[in-house]
Amino acid sequence: MQNIEPKKIRVSAGILFDQNHNVLLTKRLASQSWPEYWEFPGGKLETDESLEQCLKRELLEEININVIGASRWITREFNQDDKILQVTFFLIHKWIGEIKNKDVAEYKWIDPKNIEDWPEQILPKNLYILRALSLPPLYLITDAYENPEFHKKIKTSKREFFIQIREPKLEKDKLINLELDLKKINRHILVNSRHVHELSSDFGIHFTESDLLKQTQLNSNKINSASVHSLENIQYAQKLGINFVVLSQVFETKSHPLTKGMGWDAFKAIVNQVDIPVYALGGMDLEDLDDSYNNGAVGIASQRKIWDLLN
Repeated sequence: MQNIEPKKIRVSAGILFDQNHNVLLTKRLASQSWPEYWEFPGGKLETDESLEQCLKRELLEEININVIGASRWITREFNQDDKILQVTFFLIHKWIGEIKNKDVAEYKWIDPKNIEDWPEQILPKNLYILRALSLPPLYLITDAYENPEFHKKIKTSKREFFIQIREPKLEKDKLINLELDLKKINRHILVNSRHVHELSSDFGIHFTESDLLKQTQLNSNKINSASVHSLENIQYAQKLGINFVVLSQVFETKSHPLTKGMGWDAFKAIVNQVDIPVYALGGMDLEDLDDSYNNGAVGIASQRKIWDLLN
């Protein structure tokens, strides 16, 4: 019997920001599928239409604005009614026009960082994106044991990132000094769970996969992240309330030279099944950032290559 590939429906969706960094959501019409659910505005591509053309047309039709500047961000895929729904989200930098309810029931601005500001009924494919909006594109892992000068470029870098302190071979006094030095130049420091008895972890904790599976409750006043290697453990992290995970390994790495990377196709297949933001880890550098977005990630995580590439 011949295998028939499911039809792929491509969708463009736009993320608009106001001056307070709130984002715009629109409510679907009562006559549509998923009636009265909230989502980012957008819609399906028409024949011979590009993603960018679709974005401009849909936002003009739905909320009366002309998109002037936008950049592609995260693309996610979903199985829906024997079809594949592929949604590309755009970050909209500039538009003109007065926002109006033209082909939507309502619109509202919400703070993506404040979950209490979110509407109750959000279209499931948008949950991942709302959570991702609070995260930077880079998640950097310290490399002080192999490269003591690794963090010299942090002060001058204009890029946004979180930093994880992970130094299993570093002596305790050097580890403490490293944390103090990093906190002088970046306040978004997560401490690997193996170091929680030595370091302060004021901002957050990054759990090793084994430590993640021991957790039954989290401190919700801190950022919590985790390393994972399977869909099952990402689903456990999501159920627990982890803010984001790092999925590895995508490609072969210096630390695991005998382990073959899963590649982007396997990575994408896992990420598209969860609503918790995922960073790609394993042989990543800045050139892989767009590939990470195209395969559903919020960005990349890196320990070695990235420090020499910051600018």
